[in-house]
Amino acid sequence: MRILAMPANPIRTSTAILIALACMTTGPEAAHTAEPEAAPPAPREIRQAVESGLDWLVERQVKEGAESGSWEGARYKSAVASLAGLALLANGHLPGNDARGEAVKRAMGYVLPTMRSDGYLGGSDDSMYVHAICTLFGLAYLGMAGDEARDKDLAAWCRKSIELTVSAQKARKFPGEEGGWRYTPQDGTSDLSVTSWQLLVLHAARQSGYEIDDAVFERAMKYINAAYSETDAERTGYLYRLKSSKEPEPGVTGVAVLMKCLLEPEPDERVRKSVRYLRRFKPAWGGGYKGYFYFENFYLAQGMFQLGGEAWQEFAPPLQRVLIDHQESDGSWPFPPGAMLQSREAGLAYATAMGVLILSLERQYLPMYQRQRRLF
Repeated sequence: MRILAMPANPIRTSTAILIALACMTTGPEAAHTAEPEAAPPAPREIRQAVESGLDWLVERQVKEGAESGSWEGARYKSAVASLAGLALLANGHLPGNDARGEAVKRAMGYVLPTMRSDGYLGGSDDSMYVHAICTLFGLAYLGMAGDEARDKDLAAWCRKSIELTVSAQKARKFPGEEGGWRYTPQDGTSDLSVTSWQLLVLHAARQSGYEIDDAVFERAMKYINAAYSETDAERTGYLYRLKSSKEPEPGVTGVAVLMKCLLEPEPDERVRKSVRYLRRFKPAWGGGYKGYFYFENFYLAQGMFQLGGEAWQEFAPPLQRVLIDHQESDGSWPFPPGAMLQSREAGLAYATAMGVLILSLERQYLPMYQRQRRLF
């Protein structure tokens, strides 16, 4: 593998990045309980919700001391800082340009020192999810600050992280787990969720100017395609774990559809059948997301957005309405009833950043939001 230097302005490159919080696993999915039909939100409602969320994030960021650039929360602090920074970048706030730009700059200042000497960004949570999220923030930040010297340093920082991601795929795996990733760089097992995060990091890196061997993508896509399952006519999608999952799950099916949109030349029958399966799951507050409302809806939203057309037009307005209707008056987003402890430990900045990111998909200010092509 060769990794090249970053171009001066990688923000102009085209990619699609899926972002979510660390250390969240999914199991067999309960049926979602859809909420009553509501009027689609007007564009001004969406913008108002986003602006209020961004105001809350800037106001609540720690601005001084050792924790400067972070947000209050018990765990996943570097991942939350990265998500919040990405939410600001996704709405056009460049590092240092204004109060929001200063918040982006502080967030990066908090994340940068969390790298270990070997390039690992998993932090105290020892999580490849956290590693991926922080790397994606670094890749998105490159070329935005207008500082060539600092960009050079950040490019080297990203390079070390990318090298660790590639090496982790080569860890000794149990039979049938080859090509994927799981929770730690040395893990001998794989799952589709963690695999997708790492694959998206490498896709973003390649689009930004780093050269990644095609074989890395080929091995990962082989693993993802092996996770396809047709349990019956109504359950046709992708498994979270090849060895232990019993039936498809909507969240990882959305991830698989996204990966296939990005990395395969043509949609196949598995994609078409998966989309039919995904259309069964209507956005709802809480519902059947197994306690990971933001996590799973961002998976689904990214897959549907990349598909575009009817799939996105059918999915987006109900989810946007659910988010707007449940936003707090101060601009933050709460956790739905039944939210898992892992989500709550991340704090309200996680929920708020995710709410903003979901509602910002259509702006496409960052490469992570640029639709690659329409399949239907």
